[in-house]
Parts: sequence; structure tokens; C-alpha cells
Amino acid sequence: SDEVAIAGNHALLSTNDGLYILNVSNPAAPVKVGSYAASGSVYVSGNLAYVTGSDGLRVLNVTNPSTPIALGGYSTPLNVQGVAVGGNHAYLATGSGGLRAFNIANPSVPIAVGSVDTPSFARNIALAGNYAYVSDGISGLRIISVANPTAPDEVGFFDTPGYAYDVAVAGIYAYVADDEMGLRILNVANPAAPKQVGYHDT
Repeated sequence: SDEVAIAGNHALLSTNDGLYILNVSNPAAPVKVGSYAASGSVYVSGNLAYVTGSDGLRVLNVTNPSTPIALGGYSTPLNVQGVAVGGNHAYLATGSGGLRAFNIANPSVPIAVGSVDTPSFARNIALAGNYAYVSDGISGLRIISVANPTAPDEVGFFDTPGYAYDVAVAGIYAYVADDEMGLRILNVANPAAPKQVGYHDT
């Protein structure tokens, strides 16, 4: 599997074969209840699932997990790697296209509103407050202010020793999956000057 997102008693599992929706109310015996022909990163917000892929972004209504309904999306020639949603905006990590911001007040019709290039290959995104944390391949972690989604602006970075594949943020810490260099833990209390405080060589 490529990625998983949780929505109540359901897990949305993205694989090369498509999106699978599993009932996990009994964690010992997950049951497949639905599927959709889309693969890539997946992010769930309420009853909506945002799924990325080589053709851009798709928005699905998963109120009925057995029958996901496509609401709309945004087509782009960029290979969208990751997605995160905050408020009325979705943010896409678009590989060589950097970070792209979309207004999703109407999730059926995402509207491109802003973008910023990253030095390498934007793979995934975590949102916390007014910042988007982007795992950017050989260029490590890039920290981008999205206080104004129409003009996202890089405010800090940390060049991890490996290849930053993914990132999660909790409190003042960012956790970077850094390929062969394992897990890197960064203090991002000051987004302009992140500092490594720990690591684990997986």
C-alpha cells in the first residue's frame, strides 16, 4: 500500500490497484466495504476524501463508504505526490512543481490560488497552524508560510542528510522519513531555524 487515512471506523487504503475502503471497527478483522479506481496519496476531511495521482487531484464523497462518489477534482500534467487540507484550502505536493494551493470552498471545483517552487521534488505535506511542511527529496524539509494561500512563501528549511520522503508534525516537532538515513526529528518551534534534536537509524 502507498498510504492510509482514517475516517471514523473506516480506513482508506491507497494502493497501486486503487483506493480500498475498509471497516476497521474490529481491528482484528478489517472488512473491505468499498473501492474506487484512484491511487496515490489520500487525505480525509469530514466526509470527503482527497486523492492524488498522475492526473491531479480527485475529491470523493465517502459518506457511504461502500459507494464513494466523485465530486470533482483538478487535472494537471504534474504528478501530484501528496495532499493536505486545512480550512477552505488544499495543498498539493507536485514533485518538480513544488507546492500548489487550491481553494476548496466548493470541493467539487478546486480553484488554483497560489504556488511556490521548492528546490528539489515535493513529495508530501503536513499542515500545522499557518505553515506547510514539505518533504522535498534531496533538499530535505522546507517550511512554507500559508498564512496567505494566494502567496505561499518559504520561511525556513533543514537539509536532512538523506532523501526526505514524508513528514508529520506534532506540537513543536517535525518527523521526517529520510530514506536510508532513517527518522529525523526536528524542533520547528522557530520555523525560520529548524534544528535536529534526534534521529533513529531504521
